[in-house]
Amino acid sequence: MTTATFNSSNIATAQPSSVGFALRELGVAAQRLATALWVSVATRSASQSSAMSASDAAQELRAFASSIAASDRSFADDLFAAADRHEFGDNA
Repeated sequence: MTTATFNSSNIATAQPSSVGFALRELGVAAQRLATALWVSVATRSASQSSAMSASDAAQELRAFASSIAASDRSFADDLFAAADRHEFGDNA
């Protein structure tokens, strides 16, 4: 006859499962997901905005300046000048 001895003191005790523990882990996972999504969107937005050429950005600024020229001519003129400086690289 064979005898087997089992020493249970070497086995780590299982973590007690509870609703509170599960909710806490779910909250941590949700926070990590939200952070990853935020970083992904921010990175994508930055790369897309930098893809616009200087002439495209200047053209958008000129379109905006044209739309407000009737109500504030001085500000529109400043925007037209800024668009020219941006497009042609004269930032002095």
